[in-house]
Amino acid sequence: MATLARVGIARLGYNNLTRQLCKVTAANCHATQSAFISQKAKRVDRRRYAPFDYLHKKYNVWAQLFDPMVDRCDENSKVIVVEGPIAAGKSQVAAKLAEDFEMVYLPAPTFDDLYIDTNGYDLRTLDARLSTGSQSCDVQKFLTNPRHPNVPMFQFHYFQLRYDQYITALLHLTSTGQGVVLSRSFYTDYVFARAMMNAGYMRPEAYQFYSDVVGIAKLIMLRPHLIVYLDVPVDAVKAKIKKRGIPYEVNSKVLTTEYLQDIENIYKLDYLKNIKTHSHVLVYDWTNEGDVSSMVEDIEALNFDYEKGEKKMEDWRFENVQELRTKRKLCERRYLLHMDYIRNEFSVPELHYSADENEEIYHVMKTVPGSEYTKGFNPFYKDKRSNILWKTEPSYEFATLRNCPREVDLLNEEIKKLKAAATL
Repeated sequence: MATLARVGIARLGYNNLTRQLCKVTAANCHATQSAFISQKAKRVDRRRYAPFDYLHKKYNVWAQLFDPMVDRCDENSKVIVVEGPIAAGKSQVAAKLAEDFEMVYLPAPTFDDLYIDTNGYDLRTLDARLSTGSQSCDVQKFLTNPRHPNVPMFQFHYFQLRYDQYITALLHLTSTGQGVVLSRSFYTDYVFARAMMNAGYMRPEAYQFYSDVVGIAKLIMLRPHLIVYLDVPVDAVKAKIKKRGIPYEVNSKVLTTEYLQDIENIYKLDYLKNIKTHSHVLVYDWTNEGDVSSMVEDIEALNFDYEKGEKKMEDWRFENVQELRTKRKLCERRYLLHMDYIRNEFSVPELHYSADENEEIYHVMKTVPGSEYTKGFNPFYKDKRSNILWKTEPSYEFATLRNCPREVDLLNEEIKKLKAAATL
């Protein structure tokens, strides 16, 4: 009887969850994506389910059985990634696509997410009190001093930041049904790591270890539905870098013609060549930028519906809805995904801090003003401490690898909008 009850509940859950996102056949219950993305103007008067507020709620057993995950999803429940060289204008294009398709745009992560703590203190300011090997390393330090011993670790951390954001993107899509647009993703982080190795900023042994780790991370993820590549020749890239006038970019020892050309070659001859077997790829000459509206029309013409057995979109076909539930649960418990690849390889010490360096960092971190206080209770930052007996911490269930992921506030507002627009 217990077995029958479990089967009955499972079937009830499946029936509740096998509609709009997936095309399910009665014979084999195989699921495929809906076909065409559509603009905001064509999405009026449609049924909208309230989102699952994954920021404040856990996806527990009850939710897995009765939460209408697939009902929320529609033809726009897709992951779009805008790729291209430095200063190509990816962020502007990604934001515009998200607006036109009623998706959410997640700005690319920065090292502020990692080095600014929850009280707003920038941990990079501690570098002057640390030995060279114990210091931080971000984009500015890399472009200013590419021979810094922590540059390989910087690239590894960049992968972690982008991977962590991609997990958030999948969690948002599966919890709310809303599509996500990103400016780059962890899938192309290796493009820059390989260019660093070719330029001599990373040893081949470190790059091999890095590649192994990224390969592990890719195993569980779902590749993007669409890649939009903004093609800008190297000379134009250098002109754009000069035009936007960030000093450490303009005066960088790294951003040479050879380095930028290597990035372009790896993008075109490796990444785009391989990813097109799974994802749709659209390439645009963005030398003088262009019209995003024509890009929107091109995207609307793409068919995302492929049958079982085809490589195109195969990551987004599931034998049953339980597979999708499992992916969603893993994204919620992202520490498991990060633990899959975390390990120290002592043949590549430049990718992790030594025991002595970790101890040095620990002691210096203890000197950060108010480090012993929880956010909201820190007198060094003039937190309001009245009625402290009744004061509680924020009720976020959502947790990431980063100290202060800037998209959390953005996603919180987006979920409020989706709740307000819900009709069911």
